[in-house]
Amino acid sequence: MHAIVPLDAEPRFRPFPFGLPADGPLLRAVDDAALVLSRTRGRFDGPIAFCHGVSRDGAILHRHGRYAEAMVVFAEPTQAYRLGFALGVQLFVERPEGLTLFQLRGPSIGRDPLLWTASASGGLSPAEQARDAVLADAAEEIGLGEGDLPGFQPVAVVVSDDTGSALIVYHAMLGEEAEPEPHSAKVAELSWARSPADLGAQVSADTVSCWDALERWRAPEAAPA
Repeated sequence: MHAIVPLDAEPRFRPFPFGLPADGPLLRAVDDAALVLSRTRGRFDGPIAFCHGVSRDGAILHRHGRYAEAMVVFAEPTQAYRLGFALGVQLFVERPEGLTLFQLRGPSIGRDPLLWTASASGGLSPAEQARDAVLADAAEEIGLGEGDLPGFQPVAVVVSDDTGSALIVYHAMLGEEAEPEPHSAKVAELSWARSPADLGAQVSADTVSCWDALERWRAPEAAPA
């Protein structure tokens, strides 16, 4: 299940004012995840933001956390109600004829390797603004800058019980002279499709949830009250 909060502007952030639960099993799970990260080349227990709630006007209650905590939440999403939902961003880039760009994540990517995802996506560090984070992901993963993305705007926040993620969704059109160039180590393949269902392969659950938010934004009159 997932909840969708529409956005008319960039989300705002409010600090989470409480401490985390300090029971032994949960702390041991976080420590185990940190150990895995320390032993995995190219991975580290870096800072990541967590969502502890979203108001109807798009204010996100957020906390500074560690990637080891996110790993625990991704492995067992029910823990998101204790550690928070890992905050991230997803961008859907569309051509005028109605095709949307999707990427197949590279095999070495920590989150959703070899699954189809949005045009660009990534985690949100505690000090970042969502807009800056998703534009950085687009530049790094598919070689597109803000000037290549007319109409770039936030669409919604999607909080998913199934994946432990809270994702800020963006949409943009592809500029007339722009063409995506995938990062060879991060992106295995790119594809243009009318929907994730047309890819004919496994799609990230996070991206399916974010696509639902995008569809509601495109046709608000069809969305349930």
